Amino acid sequence: MLRYLRKLEGKDLALNHSMISLGSCTMKLNATSEMRPITWAKVANMHPFAPKDQTKGYLAMIDDVNKDLAEITGFAAVSPQPNSGAQGEYAGMLAIKGYQAARGEGHRDVCLIPVSAHGTNPATAVMAGYKVVTVKTMSNGDIDFDDLSAKVEKHSSNLAALMVSVVFFGL
Repeated sequence: MLRYLRKLEGKDLALNHSMISLGSCTMKLNATSEMRPITWAKVANMHPFAPKDQTKGYLAMIDDVNKDLAEITGFAAVSPQPNSGAQGEYAGMLAIKGYQAARGEGHRDVCLIPVSAHGTNPATAVMAGYKVVTVKTMSNGDIDFDDLSAKVEKHSSNLAALMVSVVFFGL
């Protein structure tokens, strides 16, 4: 499986070959230890159209992971879908749009995004129906909080979201 993924990665557009590699970060950032279970016959070989009574173990495993993640994050619930970061961004933006519409604030259509953001960020916001307003960053890539504060103030009556990508590094 890892050789197959490495072969796919070789076909992908990447920073060492071109500009920003959109849509590939999810696959490339999965550690080998995270990929091993998907090669186990008991996990990887379920037929996609298997009857529900034959998928109880899978459903229980997915439900357990969802409950654990909800508890860890403090969210009321989580979903194992979508599978990629760009899809997750889009799902998140649609959730924000739905939440605001339900509160009678559907007029909010501005999304603040740092100029250093991943290329999918502004594309996702536009696809979800938002107007993108960029926020300056400092020379080290950090958000310029003076500019952020000014943009929040300027767009406060129509501000819908701030989209910031967060990267975690293990110690």
